Amino acid sequence: MSKLKNLFTTTLVSVCLLIMPVRAAADGKGAPRLTTPVGDVAFEVVGQVSNPSPSTSVQYGYLSLINGLSAEQIFTTATPAGQNETTALFTFFTDAVTERVIANGRLRIVNRTGTTTIYYDDSPDGNFADRDTFRNGMPIVTIDYRQQVILDTVEGTFTVVNLNRVVSSEAFPLGDERFRLGKAQDQFRVFYSGAPPTGTPAGAGVFAGYAVAIERAKPSQQ
Repeated sequence: MSKLKNLFTTTLVSVCLLIMPVRAAADGKGAPRLTTPVGDVAFEVVGQVSNPSPSTSVQYGYLSLINGLSAEQIFTTATPAGQNETTALFTFFTDAVTERVIANGRLRIVNRTGTTTIYYDDSPDGNFADRDTFRNGMPIVTIDYRQQVILDTVEGTFTVVNLNRVVSSEAFPLGDERFRLGKAQDQFRVFYSGAPPTGTPAGAGVFAGYAVAIERAKPSQQ
């Protein structure tokens, strides 16, 4: 009887060990995390910026490259010419507040803080004429954001450096798999180059750039 009881207990434990990872994967906790070695490019972005008031800024667009995923996993089409905001599965939206503006000759140095959210939209409909289309997917990453903009007031062009720290991330389905874009405390240094609005009436400023993985933040930096 004792042998039978031990066999039953062993079998039950084995079954539980087989089930637990499946449940973890189902709720996202077991989803593999996409990681980028420090110093490598983690992702690339294409976006636009609007400043509704002197104290606020919104920046939005899509990810055109993600380290660890193929172009076919980032866009709904494999044709490079069609890989744009209308087919991008991963979009972002930044709400920022301007803390100060420093004048230095023809340059203006703008410091901002805010939050960036990355979304996964399996039915992409990005449209730069409607910025809200870049935040109508499933939020998968929330990021603390600090920005320095250097604007050339003569040329109208600008360069940007952001320090991004991941606050939280959620798993998302991609084909038959589930993934996570990083985890809390991951950090990226982001570089943009941009040009001023064009057209009449003037539209949004345009930019593109990339993010480099840097050392993860320590708990005291939260």
